[in-house]
Amino acid sequence: EQAGGTWTQTSGAGGTFNAGAGTYTPAPGATTSTFAYTLVGTAPCINDTSVATININAQPNAGVDGNTTVCDSSVAPIDLFSLITGEQAGGTWTQTSGTGGTFNAGAGIYTPAPGATTSTFTYTLVGTAPCINDTSVATININAQPNAGTDGATITCENNPATINLFSLITGEQAGGTWTQTSGTGGTFNAAAGTFTPAMGATTSTFTYTLTGTAPCVNDSSVATVNVNMAPTATISYSGPYCVNTTSAQNVTLTGTGNYTGGTFSSTTGLSINATTGAITPSTSTPGTYVVTYTIPAGSSCLPVQTQTNVTITPKPVMTYTVTTPICDGSALNFVLSSNVPGTTYTWDASNNGLTGFNASGTQADINQVVHLTNPMVGGTITMVILPSANGCTGNPVTVNLVVNPNPVISSITVEDAQICSGSQVHIDVDGEPTGLTYTWTAVNNNGVIITSGTYSGTSANGALNLQLTTNSPTTIGTIQFEFTPIRNGCVGTPVLSQVI
Repeated sequence: EQAGGTWTQTSGAGGTFNAGAGTYTPAPGATTSTFAYTLVGTAPCINDTSVATININAQPNAGVDGNTTVCDSSVAPIDLFSLITGEQAGGTWTQTSGTGGTFNAGAGIYTPAPGATTSTFTYTLVGTAPCINDTSVATININAQPNAGTDGATITCENNPATINLFSLITGEQAGGTWTQTSGTGGTFNAAAGTFTPAMGATTSTFTYTLTGTAPCVNDSSVATVNVNMAPTATISYSGPYCVNTTSAQNVTLTGTGNYTGGTFSSTTGLSINATTGAITPSTSTPGTYVVTYTIPAGSSCLPVQTQTNVTITPKPVMTYTVTTPICDGSALNFVLSSNVPGTTYTWDASNNGLTGFNASGTQADINQVVHLTNPMVGGTITMVILPSANGCTGNPVTVNLVVNPNPVISSITVEDAQICSGSQVHIDVDGEPTGLTYTWTAVNNNGVIITSGTYSGTSANGALNLQLTTNSPTTIGTIQFEFTPIRNGCVGTPVLSQVI
């Protein structure tokens, strides 16, 4: 072309046309355009034109990226077109990252599924050359739905101290959750360790294991149930103590709660006991105090339960005694009673011959009564049967035969010659009753008299006394008396003085 012509746009729209410079700058949305270049002819020459055509292909627009977040537990289909904006139709979808779920490329739909991961999907529009392809990305952020596992349960007993691992009760749980106690009382709950230790009084309890979900995933929880059975209880008692001479079986009193029957009885060595019924036989047991144990066997997840009581088998009291003899008229009996069993008490019955005012029965409190002969000169007898008792146990009776002696009495003292010469012998006769007396004698009120034998006291078996007496001085009269005391069977009578010699 020759210079000097002019440009005009003859078709098309959009872009920027500079006629003076003869330039055109396309812009999005511009269409194919024609531009005429005209040179004006000098007459008779005519004008001349040429046409410049710019064919403009549209740049495809795949829209603006977008995203959403879902939980892998969601099964709702996601329209990928709803995530990007401003896109033109006619493109194709491809999955560029992530796994799991169901991708429908033709429909542009993705359906999550458990285990699916965050995924990206690219929407592509193919450009006509020289236009390039355009893409946008739809991102689906998939958060994992936490799984706290499946509920579980166990059975234990309040008296079983074994620690329970709560994780062992639920199944399929993921780690990282927290435990809370949602029901029940008693026992020891360790939330951090996920354990529960039963204790007496504990009740059935539930424990919730919770995993926190990341939105939009919800929390998940499972429940571990610990069913706690009550342990049986029992008490036993006997109505004893029992005497060792009791031959009949003595039953136990058993009370309790739960399955408390059917246990076994045992005791410390020496007690005759029926292991099944708990009955004891005192007569075949050794006296003593025993610990009886009743054991309820393990059952219903409970450990064995034991309860104890004491029972005493008292020994048969064996009485021994001492009694002071002789027993004289008007004196008190002097029994000292003893037994092999502390705290033994005694009762007695008695018969007598020749006594007056004698009680025929009594206890240890009045056994030592004063005895009186009906005839002071005639002895009497007592037959006493004493029965020992201790702790409900009666011993063998003991028979005691006693003799009550009269107190001897001097009836006369005869001095053959109350006046004798120094160096002569004095003869004294003493009589008394009852018969069979002996006498002790003592020289008293001695005034200047010497007994030649040198003996100033003694005993006379027959009441006769012969002594040679002298005076201290041949020229001085002396005087002396003798005191006689009667004795018979150990009983001592009242002393009597002789006349002055």
